[in-house]
Amino acid sequence: MKKIKLLTILSIVLTLLAVQSAGVFAAPALQEGFITGTVTEVTCEIDSTTSTVIFLVTIDNGLTLQVVRLDQATALAAGALTEDAVCNENGTVEGAAIGANVSIDPATVIPEEEEPRHPVGDALSQYFSDITDYDTIMAAHEDGMGFGLIVQALWLTQKMEGDSETFLAILDAKKTKDFSAFVLEDGSIPTNWGQFKKAVLNGDKKNNLGVVMSHRNNEDKTNNGNGNGHNNDKTNNGNGQDKKKDKN
Repeated sequence: MKKIKLLTILSIVLTLLAVQSAGVFAAPALQEGFITGTVTEVTCEIDSTTSTVIFLVTIDNGLTLQVVRLDQATALAAGALTEDAVCNENGTVEGAAIGANVSIDPATVIPEEEEPRHPVGDALSQYFSDITDYDTIMAAHEDGMGFGLIVQALWLTQKMEGDSETFLAILDAKKTKDFSAFVLEDGSIPTNWGQFKKAVLNGDKKNNLGVVMSHRNNEDKTNNGNGNGHNNDKTNNGNGQDKKKDKN
């Protein structure tokens, strides 16, 4: 009787060990540095350069949500898509494997496309880098402000030793025609844009867009080696400049 009970206990222990071992071998191996987690959303877009479909897979790792850009083959191999997945024109995906656990090599992730900078906005942001940045300048431009007005506001800000907030306040004053936020040195408040500019610039006329773009062009020439480095040493190169004739 004792022998039978002992064999039964041994059988149960061996069965439990077998189940645990099977679970260990069946679990997917998590490689260090890989992006792992559960798929919560999948959308798609068309790459403007290659015209290929890119799938944006949102992964929940238990702490944060991370969106990775994958081509269809990579997303399918990772288990984020089913075999019959389709990208619709509105960006939705039919066949997304929502809830699937994935492990993605970061090397297979497609980097986001960087939009080219507007040449004028970029030149202004570099010239007035101590005042504001490219995004602020372009936001003002997209809000309806022309670059001519923007550069005037930047010159005014520079004269006033202001910052990005000053720059935006000047643009707002121009838009609303309310200059009450600016008190001149004599204690008065300008009533219009022309009076405001005249008081602040104080006769300085070198405050247009041409100055900025000229500076940008000169920098480009210098960087390309086309603006400096010319050898202007006019020495005698044996071209007959020292022609002394023996009159004897």
